[in-house]
Amino acid sequence: MKKVAVSWSGGKDSCLALYRLLQEKHEVVCLISMVSAEDVRNHAHGIPLEILQLQADAIDLPLIMVDSAGEYEASLIKSLTSIKKQFGIDAIAFGSLYMEEDRKWNEQVAEKAGLDALFPVWILEEQASELLEEFISLGFQSIVCRASADVLNSSWTGRVLNESFCKDIEATKSCPMGEHGEYHTFVVDGPIFRTRLEIVHSDVILNSGLWSLDIHSCRFIDKDTEAVMK
Repeated sequence: MKKVAVSWSGGKDSCLALYRLLQEKHEVVCLISMVSAEDVRNHAHGIPLEILQLQADAIDLPLIMVDSAGEYEASLIKSLTSIKKQFGIDAIAFGSLYMEEDRKWNEQVAEKAGLDALFPVWILEEQASELLEEFISLGFQSIVCRASADVLNSSWTGRVLNESFCKDIEATKSCPMGEHGEYHTFVVDGPIFRTRLEIVHSDVILNSGLWSLDIHSCRFIDKDTEAVMK
């Protein structure tokens, strides 16, 4: 068992990584997300910081937002070093899937901060479809918040990840998990959520070659009350 921080995008990969860590009885003390204070969004998926905080509140874990300020790696290492002192963490967990270059960079960053690097959702590339199906079967509810305009059209943005999505993404010849940047997600519910999030107002915009879901507001839905109503 380790004391762990989780590198957090707000998407399916980091959510599934967190879920597996908790299942393995590791002590997850916080989530850490790299953000742009200037743009008021996180780097990974472009989620507004206010919405990202609501997601962390729904999961009931502290969220540490690190402004890259043009120095992404240095800012991350500095923050991890600080978190290690503050929380006594042993490791940082990443949602990397199968990109060796990505894993190598993450391992180097963790080493420089004096931490172990964990990869709870690491797979072979050919296992991507299986992992997507597992994510959905566990009861996670996630929507596409970004879609690459080079691969997908605007209709993909805002789509829910379900069986229909699995079939359609396979038909595009994309990685089913979007590991090559075909799409990114924002998770609103699942087994690690104390409260469900509901997106109240959003728009679809084209920004830097990405069809993006610009989320303006969300609200909490009490899962216990919802269950009684059903």
